[in-house]
Amino acid sequence: MSWYTLPTGVPWLTLVVVIPLAGALLVALTPGVARSVIKQLGVLSAGLSMLLAVAVIGGFQHGVGNLHFQFEESLRWIPSAGISYHLGVDGLSLFLLGLNALLFLIAVLVTDPEMPRFKQFMLLLLILEAATAGIMLSLDLILFYVFWEAMLVPLYFLIGVWGEGQRIYAAFKFLIYTVLGSFAMLIAILAVAAINFSQTGQLSFDWAQLIQHPASGMWHLPLGLGTLGIQQLLFLGFALAFAIKMPLFPLHTWLPAAYTASPIPVVIVLAGLVSKLGAYGFLRFNLALFPDAAHSLGPLLAVLAVIGILYGAFMALVQTDLKRLVAYASMSHLGFIGLGIFAGNLLGIEGSLVQMINHGVIIAALFLVVGMIERRAGTRDRAQLRGLGATAPLFAALFLVVSLAALGLPGLNGFVGEFLIMLGAWTAFVPLAVAAGIGVILAAWYVLRFYQGSMQEAPPEPTTFGEVRPIDGGVLAPLLALMVLIGVTPGFFPAAVEATVKALPVIVR
Repeated sequence: MSWYTLPTGVPWLTLVVVIPLAGALLVALTPGVARSVIKQLGVLSAGLSMLLAVAVIGGFQHGVGNLHFQFEESLRWIPSAGISYHLGVDGLSLFLLGLNALLFLIAVLVTDPEMPRFKQFMLLLLILEAATAGIMLSLDLILFYVFWEAMLVPLYFLIGVWGEGQRIYAAFKFLIYTVLGSFAMLIAILAVAAINFSQTGQLSFDWAQLIQHPASGMWHLPLGLGTLGIQQLLFLGFALAFAIKMPLFPLHTWLPAAYTASPIPVVIVLAGLVSKLGAYGFLRFNLALFPDAAHSLGPLLAVLAVIGILYGAFMALVQTDLKRLVAYASMSHLGFIGLGIFAGNLLGIEGSLVQMINHGVIIAALFLVVGMIERRAGTRDRAQLRGLGATAPLFAALFLVVSLAALGLPGLNGFVGEFLIMLGAWTAFVPLAVAAGIGVILAAWYVLRFYQGSMQEAPPEPTTFGEVRPIDGGVLAPLLALMVLIGVTPGFFPAAVEATVKALPVIVR
């Protein structure tokens, strides 16, 4: 079932990648002094990408399982090396594609055209959008790796050049962590292809081919240290790259510096979308290619995810800088996504997919709110903010909806994913589910303290804090609408992705 049928013969997924690149090319050809034209080109490119993503979501046939892909495109790229240009979308990537388009459109809209080197900023932002879309659509492991590495370059410059505070340190740390993880993943990709070649006599990096011949066997450690499963080694190679990007405790130390240093348009994308690509990688590659290793190593990763939930929550409680508070809150909520993935059952994985979208929507809204507060009050220090709702009641009302969604109030989107994840975790790891429940309580604590302290305490400070502007309300509106819509129609997402999730090899039937 789908809402409509898109015309066949159109490379819809290639267009998803090409449109932002075309926009970036037009921006590159535009004189830097024409700031308004550059802004319009950015909005047009991101807007067209949003419309195209909505068209793909609407034309997607729900209920198609057995790991079948839709809108598939496959061309021979480097035949001698078994590398192809293979794109496709399924239940794992469908809604992330929409989130990608939405958050980049918002990022472009909130970018100030008067900022230094605005042309270069917009150019890099559009290139980044193309790279992140390519990651979600690539079904050839080398093509995936190309987009994965391409994402790093614009992010490094967007943080290091346009960031604040310790921006060089933050960008360099992010670069080093990501490069190390990517190197481990590249070795694992080559090993997977080599093992498949030894089994089939055919060199291929195509995901659909590799999943039919999972790696097996043992690797004998030197010096008589025993043996280790081949699947476990390959699983860890991929997992390092994805755990860094999520990030998963204890590979999270780049996150506070990068989130704090990044300008608001960049942190919206970094926290709202890029972190989900690590979770997506676990689902697409680790759980599908290495199901046995996922079962054996899943409990350990689930423990790390729960540690991240609690650690992020406690760190959020002690922050005075609102940006760092939201950064640690993001880490804590990402831990729930990890817990759902590593629970390895239908409820947990469906919940993690729902929560990826929810987290992206909520965390983007929170960072937008922090940016609005800083722009009006001139500070992000929680100790210097109170009673802002007295002078900006509409802003306080919008912020209240975001806060309630962040703490998981039933009826809003934050509750839906967490509830499914907790059910899945309870089935797989009861003690971890209980520990994660403590994280839910802590989330309510730091979110309500953030809201009540800044919006409700008296007397107001600063007294000149202004009301929300139409442009601010406009960029928050789609996020708020999704918070309510997903909250009151919680069955839509699981129903749309259930067939794909059921077909994952890791799911015990």
